[in-house]
Amino acid sequence: MKRQNQDFIYSPSDLSNFIHCKHLTTLDKLALDGGLEKPVYTNKVMLALREKGEAFEKDILAKFQEEGKNIYSIEPGDYQAFEKTRHAMQQGYDIIYQARVGKENEWQGWADFLIKVEESSDLGNFSYQVMDTKLASETKAATIIQISLYTEAVAILQGKVPELMWVKTPDGDISYRTDDFMAYVRLVKKRFLEAVNLEESNTYPEPVMHCDICTWWEVCNKKRRDDDHLGFVAGMGSTQIKEVKNQGIETLQEFAELTSPIPFQPNKGAKQTYQKLRDQANIQYRSRNENYRPIYELLELEEQKGFFRLPEPSEHDIYLDLEGDPLVEPGGLEYMIGWYYLGEYQALWAKDQVEEKHIFEQFMSLAITIKAAHPEMHIYHYAPYEVTAFKRLMGKYVTFEEEMDQLLRSETFVDLYGVVKQGVRASVEKYSIKDLEKFFGYEREIDLREVSKHKSMYEFLLETNKTDEATPEMLEAIRLYNQDDCISTHRLHVWLESLRQEWIDFGVEILRPEPKAMDASEKITEHQLRIKPIYDALMADMPVNQEERTSQQQGKYILANMLDWYRREKKSFWWEFFRLLDLSEEELLEEKNALSMLRFTGNREPVKRSVIDSYRFEYQETDIRAGKKVKNMDGKNLGEVVSIDMRTRTVRIKKGPSNSDLHPSAILMLEDFPSEVKEEAIISLAIWVMENGIDSKDTPYKAARMLLLRQKPDSDFQANNDGDLLQTATHWAAALNHSYLPIQGPPGSGKSYTASRMILELIKQGKKIGVTALSHKVITNLLEKVWEHADDSNFPILISQKIDIEDGILPWFTSNTNEVIESKISSSNIIAGTSFMWAKTMFEGAVDYLFVDEAGQLSLIDTLAVAQSAKNLILLGDPQQLQQPQQGVHPEGTEVSALAHILQEQQTIRPEQGVFLDKTWRMHPDICTFDSEQFYENKLFPIEGLEHQAITGNTAYSGSGLRFITTLHEGNTNSSEEEVMAISAIVEDLCKGDVTYINAKGEAKTIDSSDIKIISPYNAQVSKLKGAMPEIEIGTVDKFQGQEAPIVIYSVATSSPQDAPRGMDFLYSPHRFNVAVSRARALFILVASPLILEPDCKSPSQIKLANPFCRFVEMV
Repeated sequence: MKRQNQDFIYSPSDLSNFIHCKHLTTLDKLALDGGLEKPVYTNKVMLALREKGEAFEKDILAKFQEEGKNIYSIEPGDYQAFEKTRHAMQQGYDIIYQARVGKENEWQGWADFLIKVEESSDLGNFSYQVMDTKLASETKAATIIQISLYTEAVAILQGKVPELMWVKTPDGDISYRTDDFMAYVRLVKKRFLEAVNLEESNTYPEPVMHCDICTWWEVCNKKRRDDDHLGFVAGMGSTQIKEVKNQGIETLQEFAELTSPIPFQPNKGAKQTYQKLRDQANIQYRSRNENYRPIYELLELEEQKGFFRLPEPSEHDIYLDLEGDPLVEPGGLEYMIGWYYLGEYQALWAKDQVEEKHIFEQFMSLAITIKAAHPEMHIYHYAPYEVTAFKRLMGKYVTFEEEMDQLLRSETFVDLYGVVKQGVRASVEKYSIKDLEKFFGYEREIDLREVSKHKSMYEFLLETNKTDEATPEMLEAIRLYNQDDCISTHRLHVWLESLRQEWIDFGVEILRPEPKAMDASEKITEHQLRIKPIYDALMADMPVNQEERTSQQQGKYILANMLDWYRREKKSFWWEFFRLLDLSEEELLEEKNALSMLRFTGNREPVKRSVIDSYRFEYQETDIRAGKKVKNMDGKNLGEVVSIDMRTRTVRIKKGPSNSDLHPSAILMLEDFPSEVKEEAIISLAIWVMENGIDSKDTPYKAARMLLLRQKPDSDFQANNDGDLLQTATHWAAALNHSYLPIQGPPGSGKSYTASRMILELIKQGKKIGVTALSHKVITNLLEKVWEHADDSNFPILISQKIDIEDGILPWFTSNTNEVIESKISSSNIIAGTSFMWAKTMFEGAVDYLFVDEAGQLSLIDTLAVAQSAKNLILLGDPQQLQQPQQGVHPEGTEVSALAHILQEQQTIRPEQGVFLDKTWRMHPDICTFDSEQFYENKLFPIEGLEHQAITGNTAYSGSGLRFITTLHEGNTNSSEEEVMAISAIVEDLCKGDVTYINAKGEAKTIDSSDIKIISPYNAQVSKLKGAMPEIEIGTVDKFQGQEAPIVIYSVATSSPQDAPRGMDFLYSPHRFNVAVSRARALFILVASPLILEPDCKSPSQIKLANPFCRFVEMV
């Protein structure tokens, strides 16, 4: 940001700062106006890297010259640079170096290169795309913002938006699809200009992540201190601050002086939560008034929590701390493992994936050796990060899996943060280990503000693959920081043991946790011994980095790491169960394997020696069903669900005599599906590949092997996706030679229609058909379509389906016995069942074609497991919609669905790979245009007639397409009363009797509640919406896949990305947003806080997540 005469000139870095913090932009502008003095920080490492970057840029220029490119160069600082850039573009130079682009007297920048491409524009039969040079192997968000702004400027000069933007790194060229990023950049730029053009800014220095490295930090912190900001109360989030301010409380002091128990009932959340926060504010305030004397209070004891979680100390205990950078691709890097053991500190460093794997194995080997010699040893850490990271590394590199499982099974890891939070209240502003150190007298070797600069710079060097530029001072600062954390964890442990002793001195008994065995079952050990030689053979000479593998190696890598996939997934069920045990009632509302907020109704039915108790619950979407065994929140068995009624929100639970007096506030379900049959199918496939080769031309497992290798379908059919797609798909399928055919069906594209016609035509050709999917419901839906089509065609067929259902419910033969279904193979045209049936050896080679419905949800491993049953696979689905949930941490490439494996980073399937159904029979053109651009590479189109769909009459929502209703709120996480009120008003307006829906045929219907569906990402919001509008069908996205309505309303609920309880990946999930938008025929209404459109994106992938929401608002 600088002044040029009377105008402000902005650069891409100003926009990046605005994204990080709105107040930062305010301060920068004040400094430019002379109202503040801007702090100065000189970074010598950054200066050195800038010089290297300029040298790299010159090398690229020299290579273009060597290639004989016609190059136009502009000198930096040339006052005619804008005009020269325009002239060079009009003349059609191959390369324009140091192009000056932007808007004079507003946005300006120097694009490293403009590259000429053969795409027509106003310039002629060519146009230009932006290329920036960066030393970093991985692109950062700031680079995307930079090239997006330059691309926008180039688009204006040539009258055409470039399809791609480029970053050239030492590793090669990286392309980015402009439509995936530009809407986010345009919207943020618009907000930025609105902010800087205000006469007076009312931004406030709310704490954000950027504070750690911001030069303005001291200025902002002083302001918050002067205001006695409520954010200084430990554990007080934006939701709680909002609630407390609604009670007229503005400062920490006012909250601390509030009478106890608190005199108000919060509108959201439990009163107990606010009582704890008031007590926390009080102890901090008392400490402040006593010259910040450290004060602590012991919390009320609760069995299995707090001090009850401390095992017997041992001199061989290890104190662990990791340093990691989540922005090092792919998936982050744990670059340091440090530990304190027997009075000595040690550390291991990693610069890349190879070294990360090595240091993880080194530490695990040490820990297992110590544990074997001293079984009483435990590994202490502070907060869950270390264990989460170790699970990720174990899964990522498929190494030390059994050893890690042993440590988890024996509860060797002990999280002292959990002990602190459940055992002590302390006069600290954050329950970080650094803030607690004053209680146990630990003094750090290095100041935290000092080390944060060194850490951020070193992590930048990691991300740019330039760690050789790290200074000795930088490395020593990080080492000391990690050493402090390790030793501090040890000192914290000693202090907690002394507090535990205080309770004992009061005469209270606190039992130690029972020691847990490390040994795995004989069955698991036998399995590991069996698969090891197969795994070793498939992984022989396998490169660690995926980029270095051939397609055959990648196929073998995926198959090898599927040998233990089901065991890995099963372990994760238990990890997930233990995670649920630590959640609050409010948090459990969003969990499918739980039912929370239970209240005993008083209704009890005696059944022999047992009882059936009835409970009411808050609305939530749950997988708990009648017949399921459930557990209490102590992890022990409670009983069995007799019935659950979502309409009345009641559940009846049968309990034995020992549990009859227990009335749980929440119940959990731990569901364990048998996977041995699928596991055997994968092992059989792997053995064949080991003995015969993955690319053998022999027919056994050929379809599965081709799928693994992502090869084009094997057939003599010449694909032509420009004609009749149903005919194309049918003829292509008929010509398959022990292969597979993917068919991608976007929302409303007639996937089931296409499949039913294909199936009947193949039956007419004498082929035997199999049908499978993730659920019986999906299978049955497809069979009904086939049955109806056969009936309409007067072509009788015989279907046999494996399903547990009463006789006569379905018009075809059903049985729940595998042997009975097997006996029907010869006499049936179609055999149907889930993957559990098709993976059995009795069905090997049973059918000519196996149709896998919703193959965008069915995992790749399940698809491979069932492939042995058929000569050919037909994969129907859409990986752009909802995917199969998984619990396990699996190696990259093994965790995806079958169709996602084929498409990889593509949004749509290529013509040579399979069939893309490019017509929707549902969405109005205005809705389809958005959906197609954002999720289907502009390849999805509405059929003729859908443009007639519209809302008419006396309403503010007449017309069709997209609407955005801005609803101002703050501090909301998973529910918003403000949005409930706004949506209630929308529904009332639409359903008052004088509003009409016109369908595609031009037929009119008065709108009522049946024409509207309301969707929200969170169960808590669904519950509030149902309470306000019980007549409307309301649910999460998962509930509505496959459904549609004339009008769909989407309630985001979360106030801002920072408030989102499941993070950006869930909030902005393109799969979920795609499903939500594409349910609508005529009108889609998004109701949200405007702050949802301004996430602080740290990477291109995060910008890509937020972009569809930003583009949506542009298209309204």
